[in-house]
Amino acid sequence: MTSFRRWMVVAAVVGAVLALMSSAAGAAVPQARWYWTMAVSPTNPAVLVLGTNAGLYRSQNGGKTWHPTGPSNLNATSLVRVGNTIFAGGVVESPMGPATLTVHGQYIVPSGQGVLETSTNGGSTWRQLHPSGLPGLAVQALATDPASTDSLYAELKNGAVYSSTDGGKSFRLVTHKVGGTPWALAVTQPGHLVAGDMTTGNFLSADATHWLDTGFTDPQKGKMVMEYAVQPTDTSHVLMSSYGVVSSTDGGKTWRSSLASKVMFGPVAFAASTPKVAYAVGFDGSLWRTGNAGTSWAKVG
Repeated sequence: MTSFRRWMVVAAVVGAVLALMSSAAGAAVPQARWYWTMAVSPTNPAVLVLGTNAGLYRSQNGGKTWHPTGPSNLNATSLVRVGNTIFAGGVVESPMGPATLTVHGQYIVPSGQGVLETSTNGGSTWRQLHPSGLPGLAVQALATDPASTDSLYAELKNGAVYSSTDGGKSFRLVTHKVGGTPWALAVTQPGHLVAGDMTTGNFLSADATHWLDTGFTDPQKGKMVMEYAVQPTDTSHVLMSSYGVVSSTDGGKTWRSSLASKVMFGPVAFAASTPKVAYAVGFDGSLWRTGNAGTSWAKVG
């Protein structure tokens, strides 16, 4: 697919999203133009942190009510829990300029000054990190190694992936380029990466160098991948948001429907303290919860 055609596909998706947002009265999550990501408190499955183009929001009651948290003007592209810490990556946009999604290469990504933030109290307060070895803090996605309590992975907008084993203080290069276009990333086991994007699908790698296109087709016959969530107690079980939510029990090789919907979904996250609990957010402003690792879902609110 050419760059122009990719842009046309993404532009059409964004147009549909904006139409949904305008009709999302009574939505279960704060209204925003783009829902990027979500993390659940490491100790309380009812404490959620949601990343949007309009900043971070926190809920203490399973998504029934929300309030802003974190730095102002943050377009938060990724949230991930590593041990007892939540990391947030994104860009700080100028308060005088429009908070828009812009084209970077072939994709719509936020532009601005890159930041990496950390919270050790479930998202109540945040501290900015200044790590060494991570070029420009141009983070598109964050991921954690479920086999390690201190490993953090950062996928940059140029497709390179870096890792940290010291709580985000320093990073080293893992690979110069992920499969597909830089967008979403997950680690299923040490050295095994899953990457995907909105128009080219789902890719696997066992060495961070060679990537396999799994041939994923989304429920609308496209190849949309939005975000991944790996179950803390079973790294072969992965949830992936697309149109609705799909599920894999073989580390991302094959997928089946978990939450059927014609609505595009974005954030999806497991709760570490209750590993069968997960949440997912639709671009119609809906919030969904599963208590059985994705076998069934219930709408919140």
